[in-house]
Amino acid sequence: MLAAFAFTCALQAPLAPRPAVSGRAASTTMKYTTIDRSGIFTPPKPDKPVKVLGRVEELGLLSTVAEAGLLSSAEEAGVFSKLEAAGAFSTIEGLLPLADDLKLLELVESLLGVEPLIIVLGAAAILAGEAGLIYYVPDDSVALIALQAVTGLAAGAAGIALLGASVVVGTLQG
Repeated sequence: MLAAFAFTCALQAPLAPRPAVSGRAASTTMKYTTIDRSGIFTPPKPDKPVKVLGRVEELGLLSTVAEAGLLSSAEEAGVFSKLEAAGAFSTIEGLLPLADDLKLLELVESLLGVEPLIIVLGAAAILAGEAGLIYYVPDDSVALIALQAVTGLAAGAAGIALLGASVVVGTLQG
């Protein structure tokens, strides 16, 4: 558990460059209206929407990928030909209208508004629940040990994925 906590801390961006109270955190936690001394009503400010494409452009991710030569090295390695041979592009093309009908991009955009701390807490809850399962389930039979191993691997993968997602969401939120 201590290793998971240390890993979580290692993935988090340093707190020093961030302001003590960000506008996003203040607007999501203070949902009340105020009246100042002169009697002026101040309505709460709405949350700023996360502009993913603008933030990706601001971070220069596309230039970084191009300078690193990731796509050309993947093409030289035959990654794209393997995907083409497997029919991945035609499958993805067939799923694009479904993604459009389900409005998945809007869903992803709304999920980017979640605070990274909530995602980290979700990862911690999954890992703590799995630690409890491993502790309380007896090691009497092969089936129970296999259950512990399978759920441990799944919870570990989910926890790591959530921790990585919290870093990505925190970076995109600025």
